[in-house]
Amino acid sequence: MSRGKKISFLIALWVATASWCLAQSDACVAKLQGQILGQDTKQPLVGATVYIRELKMGAVADSVGSFQLNQVCPGKYTLDVQFVGYITSTLLIQVGNESVVTLGPVRLASDNQTLQEVVVTEHRSEAQQLLQTQVSLSGAALDQTRGQSLGESLKALAGLYAIQTGPSISKPVIHGLYSNRIIILNNGIRQEDQQWGTEHAPQVDQFLASRLTVIKGAASIRYGSDAIGGVILVEPKAMPTKPGIGGELNLVGATNGGMGVVSGLMEGAFDKKLTGLSWRLQGTLKRSGYVKTPNYYLENTSYHETNFSGDLHYDHKNMGIELFYSQFDTKIGLFTGAQVGSLADLYAAINRPEPLAQPGFSYALNRPYQAVQHDLFKARAHLHLNGGGMLTATFARQQNTRREYDYISFSGISTPELYLKLVTHTADLVWEHAPIKTKARSHQEAGQWSGSVGFNGITQGNVREYLFLIPNFRNYGAGLFAIERYAVGRLTLEAGVRYDYRWLRAYFLDEVTKQTYFKTHTWQNANGSLGAAYQLRPDLTLTANFSTAWRAPNVADLYSNGLHQSAVAYERGNPDLQPEQAYNSNLVLAYAGKRLSGEIGVYNNRIENYIYLKPDSVPVVRQRGAFPSYTYAQVRATFRGVDASITYKLTDRFTVTSKNSLLFAYNQTDHDYLVFIPANRSDNNIRYDWAKWGKLTNVYVSVSGLYVSRQNRAPAVTSRQENGAIIFTGDFAAPPPAYFLLGAEAGFQTQVGKQPISVILSGTNLANVAYRDYLNRFRYFADEPGRNLMLKVKLPLFARL
Repeated sequence: MSRGKKISFLIALWVATASWCLAQSDACVAKLQGQILGQDTKQPLVGATVYIRELKMGAVADSVGSFQLNQVCPGKYTLDVQFVGYITSTLLIQVGNESVVTLGPVRLASDNQTLQEVVVTEHRSEAQQLLQTQVSLSGAALDQTRGQSLGESLKALAGLYAIQTGPSISKPVIHGLYSNRIIILNNGIRQEDQQWGTEHAPQVDQFLASRLTVIKGAASIRYGSDAIGGVILVEPKAMPTKPGIGGELNLVGATNGGMGVVSGLMEGAFDKKLTGLSWRLQGTLKRSGYVKTPNYYLENTSYHETNFSGDLHYDHKNMGIELFYSQFDTKIGLFTGAQVGSLADLYAAINRPEPLAQPGFSYALNRPYQAVQHDLFKARAHLHLNGGGMLTATFARQQNTRREYDYISFSGISTPELYLKLVTHTADLVWEHAPIKTKARSHQEAGQWSGSVGFNGITQGNVREYLFLIPNFRNYGAGLFAIERYAVGRLTLEAGVRYDYRWLRAYFLDEVTKQTYFKTHTWQNANGSLGAAYQLRPDLTLTANFSTAWRAPNVADLYSNGLHQSAVAYERGNPDLQPEQAYNSNLVLAYAGKRLSGEIGVYNNRIENYIYLKPDSVPVVRQRGAFPSYTYAQVRATFRGVDASITYKLTDRFTVTSKNSLLFAYNQTDHDYLVFIPANRSDNNIRYDWAKWGKLTNVYVSVSGLYVSRQNRAPAVTSRQENGAIIFTGDFAAPPPAYFLLGAEAGFQTQVGKQPISVILSGTNLANVAYRDYLNRFRYFADEPGRNLMLKVKLPLFARL
């Protein structure tokens, strides 16, 4: 990666306008100012960076794209203007004896192919988040994860993990928290699906995103209750503005599972009488067969996915509207080796080193399996008020339909054993006020206020059929928030406050009287956040944040009572559960040297009334056999850890990167550890780049090594005899040993005819190591996937109207 891109990687973390703090002569009084806009969108690039090479000083664009550098001496300077996902602009400027030097709007062109590694940045939009460090995947770094699920794609980031159910179902984990404690914003809409189960993967097409952003830590002030662990933003690229038609085609193939993926995108904009109107169509088709461990195939682990979406934008002067629709449709085979008919079968399967059934490769997908369809419709409008900021209104409707089919059909027909349909309506109204600049006083710089206020509303209704697991319910919620930020010199301060109200009614059928009755719950809570960032030096920034967040129990926590087909377990709710209340604090120190760069962050998240699925001692016996039993329990828990990333450029081409995540979680109530907490890990990478090699450009090769330790901080596994049967407590098997995985990757860009293409060849578990991961629910029965080679090809397509 070039020096300019490295500087962009680090300067984007700066949270205040940088100023030169060394003593200057009387002549160094010039003020350099200007505005940074996107060339296509003509919108301010909030958080773009300006850097003067000779003076080693820089600034960050504010909420209207403006920047300012003070105490600049007369002379000739080289100015680098940069923003993530845009081509860097280098300007040569002359500063004379004038007091103010104003640059005309600097326009940056979009470049979604220039990034070659994970980008750590701080998003500066008041309407999106609090003052918190975030980690992002975009450009070539995102291309390297194409074909993987959302959970798998994010595992490369420090502090991010994935909890799995076999090789096909993966859920993102942030600092040990997952499911309903993480909010996923899919194209600006809060994703609402049946995500309370560990085997319920988020229904998001990763190819729809040009950027995946993760906010680590409690972020409920802007996004609403439930964001105890963090927020994941799936952000599509900006709509086209130049007349014409363009697009891209992504092809992915993998050796393990014989996976094939094709994803296409077409988009365009109109001119003349239809100026301001743009459109986009996108679709993905994915098929995979039986996954192979180093020694055997996993029966019935095939996977099907068919997705499509359409987007229509219209912008005119100071207003704009958007209509968006997407459908995500997937069918996931579940490993038959995890389907047991009795408790004795379960213990036998756990003690077996390999599954009994070891078929050859196949694309067949039979019972047991999940079939899930998620439909999303969004309508959004925004209005730029003259001198009054911007007002944005959003409405969305989602329908999530889940069908779960057991290993054997009880009814003898093709109906599922579990059917759930969840319909959600959300409404958001956000006003971001125009920046307010304060007057400079003697020996003090002028400051600036910026912020937003908003309303969020949600309604939900669930319908179930066939076997009972959770009841029908209605759910309503409303929230009000306000966020305000003040930036002056090197210091930025931010505060936010939010109030939420939640209402839940669950419906039941009295088996004796056949009459319907219901139970109603109401909750309300207020939370706040305080943040501060200080630029200690031009290359050193310190950021601190304290936030509170809460989560009301969902209907699964309260009223689950049945056999969960996909989990092969009996689950019981607890109607006496209280809302979770989190107190989250974090401190991040980021350094930006010439060759050495990185950041280290420490966090502490204390959760009162933490809700989790606790393994029971006694199994439940049903028609199909005996099943492990789990009950929702509540304790006080703490999640503490360290995320550390470091990058060192040995030469301009040779780079070493290390990302490390340490997590310590504890059950303070029972003085014991918690189940399904990620083990410590270290991910290290060596990379070599060529700007050009023959007809190839942006050539690179890399070798990586991932070490995951044994999870020694887990409840002890004990067993006893009860009525002639062995009963386990704590868990059903001890955590598996530590493991080390070797990976490699190579990529380049070239021309085929007139079309530029990018090619990436990657390999995982190249040593074909047999191992098991503690966060995989199927670790009791089988190993993880073995060696896998993936080929990814991206072909841009262009045409004219």
